[in-house]
Amino acid sequence: MNYRDLLNSGANVSITLKLDDLREIFSEINGSLKSSSKEQQPEEFLSRKEVLSILKIDSSTLWSWEKTGYIKSFPFGGRKRYKSVDVEAIRTGRKGVRYAK
Repeated sequence: MNYRDLLNSGANVSITLKLDDLREIFSEINGSLKSSSKEQQPEEFLSRKEVLSILKIDSSTLWSWEKTGYIKSFPFGGRKRYKSVDVEAIRTGRKGVRYAK
């Protein structure tokens, strides 16, 4: 029985490990943590001016979309920012059909 089977069994046991086995377990855990952290990319935010330019809309349209919940803004230092994935979804028509062109 390996340590994974032992962990999955839920048994209440004490075990003794050799130092090399413990190092192997830690290196395996460390490797899995590094690979999962690489997969998460930081979110990119766009300014109001960038959103207006990308979507080719007027500021009143963006304001209306915010009020209806079609797009969400996030405050950064007293200014509004918009998630680039949300803007791209609107631009490509993947977000709703009400405002899609």
